[in-house]
Amino acid sequence: LGASGGFGTLFSQVLSKSGIKVRGISRKGSPRSDACFNDYLSADPCDPKDAVIERVRSASVIISCLPPGPCVRALEALAPHMASGALFTDVLSVKSGICSAYSELKDKYPHIELLSVHPMFAPAAGWQGQNTVSIHIRTAGRSKAFEALIESWGSTIVPMESGELHDRVTSAVQNATHAALITFGLTLKKMGYDAGLAKKISTPPHRAMIAVIQRMASINEPDTYWDIQTENPNAASTWQHLQEAVEEVRGAVEEKRRDAFCNIIADFKPLLEAANAESSCESPY
Repeated sequence: LGASGGFGTLFSQVLSKSGIKVRGISRKGSPRSDACFNDYLSADPCDPKDAVIERVRSASVIISCLPPGPCVRALEALAPHMASGALFTDVLSVKSGICSAYSELKDKYPHIELLSVHPMFAPAAGWQGQNTVSIHIRTAGRSKAFEALIESWGSTIVPMESGELHDRVTSAVQNATHAALITFGLTLKKMGYDAGLAKKISTPPHRAMIAVIQRMASINEPDTYWDIQTENPNAASTWQHLQEAVEEVRGAVEEKRRDAFCNIIADFKPLLEAANAESSCESPY
C-alpha cells in the first residue's frame, strides 16, 4: 500500500529479487520507473473496491507505506478481507500512535498478525548495513519470516517492546540529530557560506557535517524529516533541550567561562560509554 513512494518502490525491488510476487496498490496512477511490481493497481485502499479486495484476500503480507491516518483506515477496511494468518505491517517513523491503534484493534481482528517496523534510513540508502526496529503486537510465523527477509537484505532487526519506547529513543536518534543538522545548514546560509572557499580549508568535522546535509538535500525527501519533527510526541521537549544546550554553550563562551565550556565537551565521554562498549566505533577524525 502506498506503492508509488520510496519505500513502496524499495520493497518491490528487494521482494522481487527474493522471488516473491509483489502487487502494488496506490492512489497514484502509476509506479516509479524503477519499481518491480508483478502488477499495480491505482485505487484507494481505505475505500476498497472488488479489485483491491481480491488482492487482499490472496496476500500473505500487506505492507503499508501510508501516512499514520490512512494506515489505520486501511487496516480497518482491509482486515476483514485478509486471510487467516496473514500479516499487516507498516514502516512509519513514529510508533506510539500506530502501535496504540494496533493494540486497540487486535481483538477485533484476531485472525491476522500485526507487526510494526521502522527502517532507520531513507529508501535511497538501501537495506545493507542499516538498522530496522521491530515492534511485535501479535506475531507468529509470517512475522518471523518477514523479519528474516529483512535480515537477508543486510539489515539488522532491533526488537523494541513498545511504540512509546521507540519514540523516546528516536527523539534522540532522529529528532535531535535532524534538528541539529538542519539548524547547522540554515546557520551556514544565514552566514553567507562560501562552499568553494570553505572546502579548500575544511576540517574533518566540517566535511562530515557538510556531507550529511548534502545527503539530506540530495535525497530530497523533506516530508520524512517534517513528519518526524511534527509527529513524535517527544519533539517539543527535544527542541527545548536543544535550545537550552545552545544557550548553555553560548553563555559559557560569552562569559569567558573556560572550565564550563571544557566540561561540556568532557561530559560527552561518559554519556557515550555504553555505545562505545557495544561497538568498535571508529572516529573519522
